[in-house]
Amino acid sequence: MRKNSKPGRPAYKPTPVSRRKVTNAAAGGMSHEEIAIALGISRNTLEKYHAADLSNGALSRRMEVLDAMARTALKGNVSAQKSFLAMTPTLAAPPVDKEKPVGKKEQANRDAVTAADGTEWSDLLPDGVTPIRRQA
Repeated sequence: MRKNSKPGRPAYKPTPVSRRKVTNAAAGGMSHEEIAIALGISRNTLEKYHAADLSNGALSRRMEVLDAMARTALKGNVSAQKSFLAMTPTLAAPPVDKEKPVGKKEQANRDAVTAADGTEWSDLLPDGVTPIRRQA
């Protein structure tokens, strides 16, 4: 044994090849656990050294492949056309703006304004006067 050497396994060092493999595997849908097993490292090591490859790299690679597939499909490749159209988009049209949810107190205050409408009590309130709201 050499002096000043640590016992056990040598420290993991990612290589360009391992980065490419991780990027491709993540873009292809493999889980972090599966990728770590395939590389022979722990999931923690994978996530420590390949965080960018697992997220940004994988999304960039997936976009590159989709772009290539779309270009091939537009050139008339029927297989590429079918594959491209069979993919389920994860994004849809922007959501329609919905009203913010109203809390119980706010809803009670809104209901109090029109509580007398359509009842025999509506005649007792002068025009423009709303019922008194309870403050919380």
